[in-house]
Amino acid sequence: MKAMPWNWTCLLSHLLMVGMGSSTLLPRQSPPPSQKRSFVTFRGEPAESFNHLVVDERTGHIYVGAVNRIYKLSSDLKVLVTHQTGPDEDNPKCYPPRIVQTCNEPLTPTNNVNKMLLIDYKENRLIACGSLYQGICKLLRLEDLFKLGEPFHKKEHYLSGVNESGSVFGVIVSYNNLDDKLFIATAVDGKPEYFPTISSRKLTKNSEADGMFAYVFHDEFVASMIKIPSDTFTVIPDFDIYYVYGFSSGNFVYFLTLQPEMVSPPGSTTKEQVYTSKLVRLCKEDTAFNSYVEVPIGCERSGVEYRLLQAAYLSKAGAVLARTLGVRPEDDLLFTVFSKGQKRKMKSLDESALCIFILKQINDRIKERLQSCYRGEGTLDLAWLKVKDIPCSSAIRVDGPRGNALQYETVQVVEPGPVLRDMAFSKDREQLYIMSERQLTRVPVESCGQYQSCSECLGSGDPHCGWCVLHNTCTRKERCERSREPRRFASEVKQCVRLTVHPSNISVSQYNVLLVLETYNVPELTAGVNCTFEDLSEMDGLVIGNQIQCYSPAAKEVPRIITENGDHHVVQLQLKSKETGMTFASTSFVFYNCSVHNSCLSCVESPYRCHWCKYRHVCTHDPRSCSFQEGRVKLPEDCPQLLRVDKILVPVEVIKPITLKAKNLPQPQSGQRGYECVLNIQGSEQRVPALRFNSSSVQCQNTSYSYEGMEINNLPVELTVVWNGHFNIDNPAQNKVHLYKCGAMRESCGLCLKADPDFECGWCQSQGQCTLRQHCPVHESQWLELSSTNSKCTNPRITEIIPVTGPREGGTKVTIRGENLGLEFRDIASHVKVAGVECSPLVDGYIPAEQIVCEMGEAKPSQHAGFVEICVAVCRPEFMARSSQLYYFMTLTLSDLKPSRGPRSGGTQVTITGTNLNAGSNVVVMFGKQPCLFHRRSPSYIVCNTTSSDEVLEMKVTVQVDRAKIHQDLFFQYVEDPTIVRIEPEWSIVSGNTPIAVWGTHLDLIQNPQIRAKHGGKEHINLCEVLNATEMTCQAPALALGPDHQSDLTERPEEFGFILDNVQSLLILNMTNFTYYPNPVFEAFSPSGILELKPGTPIILKGKNLIPPVAGGNVKLNYTVLVGEKPCTVTVSDVQLLCESPNLIGRHKVMARVGGMEYSPGMVYIAPDSPLSLPAIVSIAVAGGLLIIFIVAVLIAYKRKSRESDLTLKRLQMQMDNLESRVALECKEAFAELQTDIHELTSDLDGAGIPFLDYRTYTMRVLFPGIEDHPVLRDLEVPGYRQERVEKGLKLFAQLINNKVFLLSFIRTLESQRSFSMRDRGNVASLIMTVLQSKLEYATDVLKQLLADLIDKNLESKNHPKLLLRRTESVAEKMLTNWFTFLLYKFLKECAGEPLFSLFCAIKQQMEKGPIDAITGEARYSLSEDKLIRQQIDYKTLVLSCVNPDNANSPEVPVKILNCDTITQVKEKILDAIFKNVPCSHRPKAADMDLEWRQGSGARMILQDEDITTKIENDWKRLNTLAHYQVPDGSVVALVSKQVTAYNAVNNSTVSRTSASKYENMIRYTGSPDSLRSRTPMITPDLESGVKMWHLVKNHEHGDQKEGDRGSKMVSEIYLTRLLATKGTLQKFVDDLFETIFSTAHRGSALPLAIKYMFDFLDEQADKHGIHDPHVRHTWKSNCLPLRFWVNMIKNPQFVFDIHKNSITDACLSVVAQTFMDSCSTSEHRLGKDSPSNKLLYAKDIPSYKNWVERYYSDIGKMPAISDQDMNAYLAEQSRMHMNEFNTMSALSEIFSYVGKYSEEILGPLDHDDQCGKQKLAYKLEQVITLMSLDS
Repeated sequence: MKAMPWNWTCLLSHLLMVGMGSSTLLPRQSPPPSQKRSFVTFRGEPAESFNHLVVDERTGHIYVGAVNRIYKLSSDLKVLVTHQTGPDEDNPKCYPPRIVQTCNEPLTPTNNVNKMLLIDYKENRLIACGSLYQGICKLLRLEDLFKLGEPFHKKEHYLSGVNESGSVFGVIVSYNNLDDKLFIATAVDGKPEYFPTISSRKLTKNSEADGMFAYVFHDEFVASMIKIPSDTFTVIPDFDIYYVYGFSSGNFVYFLTLQPEMVSPPGSTTKEQVYTSKLVRLCKEDTAFNSYVEVPIGCERSGVEYRLLQAAYLSKAGAVLARTLGVRPEDDLLFTVFSKGQKRKMKSLDESALCIFILKQINDRIKERLQSCYRGEGTLDLAWLKVKDIPCSSAIRVDGPRGNALQYETVQVVEPGPVLRDMAFSKDREQLYIMSERQLTRVPVESCGQYQSCSECLGSGDPHCGWCVLHNTCTRKERCERSREPRRFASEVKQCVRLTVHPSNISVSQYNVLLVLETYNVPELTAGVNCTFEDLSEMDGLVIGNQIQCYSPAAKEVPRIITENGDHHVVQLQLKSKETGMTFASTSFVFYNCSVHNSCLSCVESPYRCHWCKYRHVCTHDPRSCSFQEGRVKLPEDCPQLLRVDKILVPVEVIKPITLKAKNLPQPQSGQRGYECVLNIQGSEQRVPALRFNSSSVQCQNTSYSYEGMEINNLPVELTVVWNGHFNIDNPAQNKVHLYKCGAMRESCGLCLKADPDFECGWCQSQGQCTLRQHCPVHESQWLELSSTNSKCTNPRITEIIPVTGPREGGTKVTIRGENLGLEFRDIASHVKVAGVECSPLVDGYIPAEQIVCEMGEAKPSQHAGFVEICVAVCRPEFMARSSQLYYFMTLTLSDLKPSRGPRSGGTQVTITGTNLNAGSNVVVMFGKQPCLFHRRSPSYIVCNTTSSDEVLEMKVTVQVDRAKIHQDLFFQYVEDPTIVRIEPEWSIVSGNTPIAVWGTHLDLIQNPQIRAKHGGKEHINLCEVLNATEMTCQAPALALGPDHQSDLTERPEEFGFILDNVQSLLILNMTNFTYYPNPVFEAFSPSGILELKPGTPIILKGKNLIPPVAGGNVKLNYTVLVGEKPCTVTVSDVQLLCESPNLIGRHKVMARVGGMEYSPGMVYIAPDSPLSLPAIVSIAVAGGLLIIFIVAVLIAYKRKSRESDLTLKRLQMQMDNLESRVALECKEAFAELQTDIHELTSDLDGAGIPFLDYRTYTMRVLFPGIEDHPVLRDLEVPGYRQERVEKGLKLFAQLINNKVFLLSFIRTLESQRSFSMRDRGNVASLIMTVLQSKLEYATDVLKQLLADLIDKNLESKNHPKLLLRRTESVAEKMLTNWFTFLLYKFLKECAGEPLFSLFCAIKQQMEKGPIDAITGEARYSLSEDKLIRQQIDYKTLVLSCVNPDNANSPEVPVKILNCDTITQVKEKILDAIFKNVPCSHRPKAADMDLEWRQGSGARMILQDEDITTKIENDWKRLNTLAHYQVPDGSVVALVSKQVTAYNAVNNSTVSRTSASKYENMIRYTGSPDSLRSRTPMITPDLESGVKMWHLVKNHEHGDQKEGDRGSKMVSEIYLTRLLATKGTLQKFVDDLFETIFSTAHRGSALPLAIKYMFDFLDEQADKHGIHDPHVRHTWKSNCLPLRFWVNMIKNPQFVFDIHKNSITDACLSVVAQTFMDSCSTSEHRLGKDSPSNKLLYAKDIPSYKNWVERYYSDIGKMPAISDQDMNAYLAEQSRMHMNEFNTMSALSEIFSYVGKYSEEILGPLDHDDQCGKQKLAYKLEQVITLMSLDS
């Protein structure tokens, strides 16, 4: 009997008890959350558990009795001395022990368990009794545990052979001048003849004396002992008396015991064994033990009996408890802990009670009983005297009334395991020593310091704690200074300090306000007090009685209250004692800020003293600051505000005023602006002047409003009334203006007339649309409205009928949908026929004009099918409609049902088969009288779910569809519900998934049985499989535990049971105590995760909880350990798994699986065995090598001459043959691919949408390439205090930019600066164009002037005229590019975009048909020689099925992949396939997704470019491909969001990082076109390891890789035939693009005006300068448009479309762009064998392209010229369309930065130029510079 019943925790209870015996219940189920605190602890040797503990009351030293050891510890648990007591050779059957005489039993090393530990203060020694040698004792000196004596030679020296520590109790009784006595009580372990159960012994002064432990009295008849009669054991075979506690008090010695008894339960004749707790009493001086008395003891609460004693302790009452219990403080009290029930003695039980007994009253009870005994009433009940009945009274039981104790704290003190009985106080009574089997802990009796506030401290209930007021701490009273003085120490919550302040809030703009603080329960403050406002300010407080006066902070200390934080700021106003320097009281104080409020209502409704100044439109705390008396508002009803109105309806595009009711509208004062209405329509603001009629009415003036789109027919619009520009009038009713369009979403007459009558919409027949009356031509008959008498819509139309089949018997509800189906029910109430049968319309289903639902009548046998016909109101042709669908009458039949039986609780899903079962509208299925709930149906079956039935019998099945009853003899059998008889095992681990066998009845009725467990409100479910009617197997459900759950606790689920269809009775299974044990926990092999072993060595996986601690033992979990792919044989112990390693060598991953969890402790490296020693191997190798060299040398010399010539000849012949066959194969392949691919590509590209970028993104990518978030897209960022000046400055600057003289001067000046770089020129050109986007006429004018200047300059400097516009060396050239960018967007979108996108897709698809090297970017198919793989790569095309990541239930998408693709390439291809029509920016990124390969049987594997399986050879690390993972054709894969780590990921994360950076960047590219060259991928070795990455070909820029080493090398030029094949495949797409660009009227779209206009301008300039060379004119045009604009678009399709361009696609597009440039050139191309391959490739095509270009230019020349007026109109239209794309202010600010840089240079020409002088441009610019400067 060793454990108190509370695992892990020690309960400290504040006992306030009433009555003699009081019990307080401390239920175990849910103790308060125990606090984790750190304590001083001591742990012994791992194998030796602790047994007993005593504390020396004189020195405070602690003595611990453990297995095989006695420890002496200091009060802080440091070891002072140890004394070893075992183990030793022994056998429990040896009596007398072997140290007295030889024993024939086999001897084994036996542990010595400490059974008793007592301090004999009188003789200064420690008595330590053990379990060895039948229980002999040692006497040890207290100082150093020196052995004083160890009596063992007499039978009195053997106390008991019991091997348990909690079975012996001793009590020492001291005498002044005589030897002391030792009362010993012990369990006898079935040997009553050897050992007395209770005895008194002599304690001699001399520890070695012969009489030590001799009985105090002994003669032939009596002795001072009691033995249990052996007859007792015949009645109760395992009888024993277990001693729990012992003590002496007064003239008596007491023992508390547990004893077994046989009792008959009520109403039963058989007896069963129970345990009873009894108190035993003896007189100290009774040598013959005649005074022996025992009484049953226990307690009861609310009818629940607590009978099993677990622990006890004797103590004096003490003043507080004595007062409560009505006894004297020095009286003895017995504290006991009992648990519920009597069946089991050892088991730690669910519920315990702490009970207190007053010893004096126990003695009084015993005395009463003894007196009645002497009177001969009843029999004396001594359980161990089973043979004799001693006449006496009925049994004595001590039961006391109930009191209540307050449990104030639960502290976890030891782990793991239960607390043992022995607890002891320290010498000063301030600490408690608590022990478990493995740990001794010192716990303070109180920890008041943990409470931070007075209410927490005194509310905790800890009787030791109180609040030390001026020190602001929770402490014991004796530790609080001057605690005896009044109000300095609070011991009740009501004595806590309270504080109030008046006023409790002030405005932030009030300073040094006098505050009066009222205090309660404050001690006298003669030393003074400070007032503190948090960290803002501190000042002296003036104490007057219980009031303290302080001043609020001064101006500089008040917190700045920010709008975001609301209108107030709360600070703690604290009082600090000058005596202690501590804060002892605080209260909240509020600073409020009225000025935060910007509306009248929010101002005056604020809880603070805020007033509204109506004319200043501000909120203030000081009403005197308002300008007029009548302008002050304090009440909400006085605020200017709009009143609630009914809907304000305004039709779109109709000029109409809006009149609003209001109150208190202010009259604008002089200098203030009038009223306006502001409407926010779809994000844009419309301001309308308004008229204030008087203080209660305002009207928005006549205006028309509009909104975009026909999807909304009624748009509520925010309406704000403002005056003086921005003073809002409150709109508490949130009135909105409803803009409406009659025609929106009302395409038919019926829908039109259904509209809200308030809209006044009607149907205009001549226009066939819904309009307002004023918009319809005048004829009355043409206008239909709801109110007029003739409001019937003609031409009803039926669009759909549901269902289209039904039974003849009728009753089917047919839904008819269409247009103009009447406006009232009576219109159609009697005019509906379906297939010639009357169908009665139902009011419920009628939707005016749109839907009729009618119920079918019965059809005649002759009727089979027909149309639906309706008349609206009258049956005239224009009011009649007929459906296009036919309605059919069907005959329904039934054939079978499955299953034909199910549980009576229902829930069985039954399928009834037949024909035409989808006809009609309503299905009712009945099994007898029980409905079967309809689930779904098809033509051939109906599925329904059974309901519960009261009876168990066979029911007839009836099916009714509408009014048709289907006759067929089908029966369903209701059977008794399944039952569960037993489950095995009744435990699992927290992660579940261990097998459970279930036995029961009728289990085969259940279709989908499940097992469930609920814990902490969360339910987990797992699956079961039925084997037969009586058996099924289930996988245990996991237990829902939080992440902070302690892993070593055993858990019981709140609910455990089965989900068996609708069977409710088994949802919670009461017959089981299902237990969850902690999950096994494994340790990693080592920090590196690699374990090195020799072959045949077992692998050891260390861990804990590997065997669940199930009662009854011998249970195992089913472990599977895989080494690589191979399983190994496993041997399990509690802390390790031993795995016989399979016959493998090399590195393998180890994976342990159990239940629902798997864990990999790391890799195991098995080194191959070497049979020889290293020197032997080396010497053999050297000798063998020398011998071989010698033989080879002789042979070479002999054969060399004869075979040299033969060899040379053969080698050459073989190479030639090889080469020839390879070339033939390669060319054949290329030709075959060429034929098939053209067809594939054209069919693939049809029908996919083109993801154009919006105008803004497109222009930004061209104007500012590579800059993602340019300032021109953002609002201008200026500090608030400069904002007004800067904005004013920029507006002035905008005026200057819009002045042509200034702008031209500005540009020329900048261009003349040497430090003004090429980049700056492009930037300024783009910024100017963004500013002038809204003034394109002006921009075009400036551009023409700049171009004219550029041409003049070009010709002056004697440059060749053909070089004009060739490079971007001036602002004008970049402006020209931007000008075309703006004006050709529409042409791109409508015309040229499609062939460009098709070309891009074709290139991408063709490249991806063959291998692409992920690292070098080379591809099998390429147009670019640089990017061609010049090797034979073996690969296969696989088709993988990919699970759609957005919708796992939709069908899997087949994706074509190559087995040589890297995982990233596979992910990209899958993303391309799944999101085929989704723009690139809206797709998931490949880097954010993981590729999961879903193999059979639910296995899933994450594939990665690099992981632990990646192959490394000679510093070359190869990226993983599908072939590497051996993914077969047809596999299922899925893209899942990136996991933190995958089980096959690399051990540390560095590799995966480097891999991402190393080649994902290489494949992605979003920069500017110029930067691409520099980003050609390179193989960068890993800096740490020097490992180089490769995929398909190794890069040869590394010197260590010689040219000759190349894999399957062949004359690499042969592979150039592939360029030709690829070119042929793509030819059609290139032709399409060039044809579109170089035709003046392609596919019906006109030539953009900009092109014609600019070409005419260039011709004018040529004429002006007398240039008549057609080549020069041609070159100018080519440089101006194709080279400046089109080449950019072809090379960078990502400027136009939302796509991702990889490096191989880019290389091919560059070849196409180069061809395009060559086509525009007029010079002759001379080609030779050394010409670049891309020129050779298109050599044949370029002449025909050149003809197209020339024809294009001449066609443009022949077109009629565009007048300036037409061009300006076109430019104005373009400006208007893209008005607000850029933030002009930000663009101006960017341009201005150049003014700042070159201000003097710019001002110079402005001063000297006459025109500039006249317009004062220099002065204006100086103004701008002044406004913009920082220091102004």
